[in-house]
Amino acid sequence: MFKNLTNLASAMRNMTQIGSQMKLLNAKLDASRVYGNASSMGMAVNVEMNGLGSVLSISVSEDLMAIEHKVLLEQLTKDSMNQAIKSSKEMHISGFKELTGGVELFPGQNEMLENMVK
Repeated sequence: MFKNLTNLASAMRNMTQIGSQMKLLNAKLDASRVYGNASSMGMAVNVEMNGLGSVLSISVSEDLMAIEHKVLLEQLTKDSMNQAIKSSKEMHISGFKELTGGVELFPGQNEMLENMVK
């Protein structure tokens, strides 16, 4: 219990630094890239996102554009986007933990962060 109080006191002293570090983290995440890929029967959908979770590009195998592959195209797009979103969330969590030096600012914080990527 006292360890958490000590960590919290230390974090509170560093709040001004954390604010500027958050801006740097956001810039780093914006410049970072994560990718999602889903494929079936030799056809694929690829998604590129930045670390903030914005979709930058989607590429689709030419064969998937045929009308008979509509359902597969939808499934692969969903799967590849979910993969990229998960990678983006993991990047966010890693950056946040690095920023706080692993200090848990409130009880259950680390568990909450880990649940974000499930």
